[in-house]
Amino acid sequence: MISFITKNKNDIIYLSLLLFSVAVGPYYRSINSIQIKKWVGSLLGLLLIVIVSGYSAFHPISSAIVGIILIKLATVKYCHIVTFFFMFGYLFFFRLADKFGLPLSSGQTNLIQMIIVLRVVGVAFEINGSWRAVGAGKKKEDKPDNDKKEKDADFLEIHNPSLMDLFHYSFNYVALLTGPYYRYRTFDDYFNLPYSKYADCAGFTINTLKTVPLYISLYLAMSNVWPLEYILTEDHNNRSFLYRMLYPWVLFAAFRQRIYSGMTLAESVCTSAGVGAYPVEGKNRTGHGPTVGYLKLNQMTEEEAKRAQYDFNTVESMDVWGCETVVTLRDSMKVWNKAVQYWVAMVVYKRFPVKSLKIHAALFVSVIWHGYHAGYFFCIYFCPFYLMAEDIYYKLYYKDATGTKKKIIGFIMWFLRSHSESYQAAAFLLLTFDRIWIYYSSVYHYWYGCWLAFLIIGLILNQIHKMGRPKKLKGDEKQPISSNH
Repeated sequence: MISFITKNKNDIIYLSLLLFSVAVGPYYRSINSIQIKKWVGSLLGLLLIVIVSGYSAFHPISSAIVGIILIKLATVKYCHIVTFFFMFGYLFFFRLADKFGLPLSSGQTNLIQMIIVLRVVGVAFEINGSWRAVGAGKKKEDKPDNDKKEKDADFLEIHNPSLMDLFHYSFNYVALLTGPYYRYRTFDDYFNLPYSKYADCAGFTINTLKTVPLYISLYLAMSNVWPLEYILTEDHNNRSFLYRMLYPWVLFAAFRQRIYSGMTLAESVCTSAGVGAYPVEGKNRTGHGPTVGYLKLNQMTEEEAKRAQYDFNTVESMDVWGCETVVTLRDSMKVWNKAVQYWVAMVVYKRFPVKSLKIHAALFVSVIWHGYHAGYFFCIYFCPFYLMAEDIYYKLYYKDATGTKKKIIGFIMWFLRSHSESYQAAAFLLLTFDRIWIYYSSVYHYWYGCWLAFLIIGLILNQIHKMGRPKKLKGDEKQPISSNH
């Protein structure tokens, strides 16, 4: 028992701090003064950083302060670009600190630094995005249009938080340890709108927490029975090919339980404090918040707020059931760490200027946000190659299938998706190129060959399918191609 505690000391401390953050939520939520509440949230956040990081707390604190100063010093036109390059540049320095004669920080400090990057860069893009949207709205107003529709306040309001508000947003303890990411607007709404007073925060928190013991138990059991390091041993290499091929399944299953427990606890910190509570009529989306009728929600009276139904979709990171059951890798990516997926989509994918390189830019930023190890590139950057083949088979065989046929094809696609994720997750967990090469060599790099074969066969089948389609004739008449052709 003592050896277990010693070995997992940092994780136990981190887990304890997450539980503390959940427990303090109701007290934090009950503070009436907005300014006192902001300061208490920031001081708690700074305290958590210092407890987790010790002297390494210098990194997340100093980088966030410099980042928010840059936001205010740079013009609104360029603040997002300046902040992006500074925060990611510092993230590289932070992870290579030993090359500069400084001690490397713990993995837990790395998580905090990653969240700080999301918040500081995210708010800079919010400020710039609101300025661009308002400018575009004014141009449209200058044009005669008899069918103008009332614009939502989400698109017509310039976000210009003060330096102190940026400070409070960056360091507020809610979701600081491991996410989820939420926008500055969500943070501002939390203090200025009444939703957290009337949402069933305790009920949502209990409902969210109840699965955490199961995730932790499964993680501890699987990681002890099937340890990661065993995959690099000679004993593992002497096992059958089938055993070596399927070993990543249990590694990835254990890893998922760890992520599920951490993300679920992180969501519970938000629900306990009331951050991310919005009326369901806003059709709230992870990371973003309300997607419709924000102006109406913003003007909601206390009486209406009391009667409203609420959800915490804004701070939902993991759709656990979806992660386990969805058929395709494309859908799996949508339900895994949804808050970060939202950040990457809004900050990188939608704002990258070269359309043909958008997906590559998004994947590259996702990789370097996770780290510089080869495992992140193998895991994340190889997804499009599988997706190319998967999309073909999905359209040809699964999309329009029904009944038993759809279930059988769906199971096959689910198995292949799960196997692909497990194969890639092995690289993610092994991290370094030499360790990845040892395992992939033990299974002869077979899955990359399978991907290529799937793609080539899929392209051929797709061409055959296109040739079998009826040709369009003049007058939009359709006539089936004769079998003799």
